[in-house]
Amino acid sequence: MVALLSWLFNGAHPSNDSLEPSRLYSQILQEAQQHPHPIAARLAELISNSGNAWPPKASHAESWPLALRPFNDVYQRIAPLLPVHESSLDDAENRILINRTRTMMEAFLEEQISIPDVSETLEECMNGEEIMPMGAWLGFYSCLASLRHAYRWAVLPVVREAQNENSLHFPRQLDLPWPYIQQRIGITSPGGSLSSNSYYNLDDQRQIVYSITSGMSKDHYRTELWNGLLFVEVEDKALPMYRYMSQACRSIERNDIPSTISALQKASDQLKITFKHFYDEMNDYNLVPALWLPYCQGFQGWTLDGINGVSGGQNILIRTLDSFLGIRPFPTDQEESLHLPLAQRNWLNSLRKFDIRAVANEKGDAEVVNQLDRMVSQLRLWRMGHMRKMQRYQIHRPERNKMTAGKSLVKDESVSDDTAMVDHLKQMLSVRLGQTK
Repeated sequence: MVALLSWLFNGAHPSNDSLEPSRLYSQILQEAQQHPHPIAARLAELISNSGNAWPPKASHAESWPLALRPFNDVYQRIAPLLPVHESSLDDAENRILINRTRTMMEAFLEEQISIPDVSETLEECMNGEEIMPMGAWLGFYSCLASLRHAYRWAVLPVVREAQNENSLHFPRQLDLPWPYIQQRIGITSPGGSLSSNSYYNLDDQRQIVYSITSGMSKDHYRTELWNGLLFVEVEDKALPMYRYMSQACRSIERNDIPSTISALQKASDQLKITFKHFYDEMNDYNLVPALWLPYCQGFQGWTLDGINGVSGGQNILIRTLDSFLGIRPFPTDQEESLHLPLAQRNWLNSLRKFDIRAVANEKGDAEVVNQLDRMVSQLRLWRMGHMRKMQRYQIHRPERNKMTAGKSLVKDESVSDDTAMVDHLKQMLSVRLGQTK
């Protein structure tokens, strides 16, 4: 595996033609106008609907209408009450703690949130960007999702007494704004997502806005930070690749095969840079194995009414690669709309609909198919290496039932068997390669 990963990362150095983010955004938007193509349009839309940036750039309380700002204050008041250094193993004691935290949260919400003002303000915000720009909506989504997850779990590390709840009645202050967020962002989940809890939960200095390790050690905070920051920084590296993918699709449609191959080669080189950054930064210093599962993964779960929580699989890099390379099965529309904002889904669906591999096969462009297969191989090796690396983070926690944030409670031991998951990925991606040769 070490030798294979060495091959994967060989030549993974910053490209000479890398652009400053603002210039890259401008060029992507400009290309969408000057060279109209559905995929270029969706990539431009991804940026414009993500705070005019990618990775997304959310703005927080200072950019919201006055009636919404108290939600931020409530979260900052409740945050220090969530984490504990030692979890109780007594279910009855934990029930008392959960109820006490929720009661305090309800009191804070009643004290600070004006339901009529919030309702009137949100109605106004739905009618115009000038009242609440998209970046502000992203930040508000992050805040509300953090509040709902805080109410759902009430104590960290997560305990089985909360996990065993099948449904939960939320305070009206947390329920009223949620349909507005769902409509504006384009999601259906009652809880947070990788976007709300990671992409949108960082300030301009890329520090956490809605922390879940308030008052804990530096190691706790650093682990929490990198739990989200890693996904954000990977998108920094991936955006040039998305642009090359868009260029490749436009070029092959125009029968410009040399330009198609050149764009795919650049995309492959950028993918190496992206994967190397992820692999290098996913280390025991940034993400302390003993702290990640109890203080990060648990809070991202949901497990209410059959709905799953946040998953690393919701990151756009991997879904973009699957969509572009034609790795199936694709998630259903219903599954993706739970957690992925509309602009992200539109981008992914544009790649799936175009299906560059099918176009290349139809045209008989073997070199284009070969370039795509190289990227499939990179993805397979990265996934296998990632699964093995994650084994260090799967630790036993006596206060909780076994749970993955993205798949809820684990009832079948095979679900968490890393070897079985690696074997499944090998088989799935080998089939994809076999279909193209």
